[in-house]
Amino acid sequence: MQENFEADLVFASGEGNYLPSADVWIVIDVLRATTVMTRWFELGGTELYPVRTPDDARKLVAELKERGSSPLLMGEVNGIPPEGFDMGNSPLELTYEIIREHYCGVMSTTNGTSALLEAESSGSPVMAACFRNYSACLDHAVTIGKRIGILCSGRKHRPSWEDTLCAGAVIEDLLRHGETLMSDSARMALTLWQNRDNDTEAFVRKSTHAQYLSQIGYSDDISFACETDSSTVVPMLAENEERTVLRAVSGSARPYHRENVRIEPETVKKSDPFEELLAYTRKKV
Repeated sequence: MQENFEADLVFASGEGNYLPSADVWIVIDVLRATTVMTRWFELGGTELYPVRTPDDARKLVAELKERGSSPLLMGEVNGIPPEGFDMGNSPLELTYEIIREHYCGVMSTTNGTSALLEAESSGSPVMAACFRNYSACLDHAVTIGKRIGILCSGRKHRPSWEDTLCAGAVIEDLLRHGETLMSDSARMALTLWQNRDNDTEAFVRKSTHAQYLSQIGYSDDISFACETDSSTVVPMLAENEERTVLRAVSGSARPYHRENVRIEPETVKKSDPFEELLAYTRKKV
């Protein structure tokens, strides 16, 4: 029997946005928050706490340490790690060794973590998707409901090329599950995806944010983020918890063998010194 679905898309997160009604929300921030979230669980992380600001993140880390945890503090402002953070927002900075030392993480990014919290306020289930895991996320989403909402993080409350492109991939995949009633915004994203000439990375590299990340030394992150359907991990906000926390949906985390990792831990590109990047972003952002 043919299934009937609905797909709606919000191009960018922001306090002023109206989120339409949906049975489940898929949040996308390809460069790079939801890619990092997926990577966290690929490597065996168990909990990831998304927060809005670096100050919120520092405060939560202090609270978790008082309870005996050893959380990893990670994230970015304008693409670079805030002062005092353990690491930035690069999926290639995460390693097995780091995950073994920190079973939980606290994360604050310019757009992605706020988008997750915005979607959470809808009261519907929320998951994090990127090119690496979008099919796995959608497969789980359609078990929850027929009305699929997609929230693109965007960039500074405006649409972003790469998030809209990934949303189009999700919508095309939804069409394979059954007949789908699409909003105009969903149809626009689908059109973008279907006109990418089958070269996702080249298309993503046209985006303003991809060009900026390349300039500040994170070109390899873009290639990694554009690997399509390489992961079965489905990061999802847990329900009925004291704090907002992401966990991998049970059974979704495929064993991630070292030979599948594109760049080994010892060859991961180190980020530029904080002062250098900060000076650059002040001029360019």
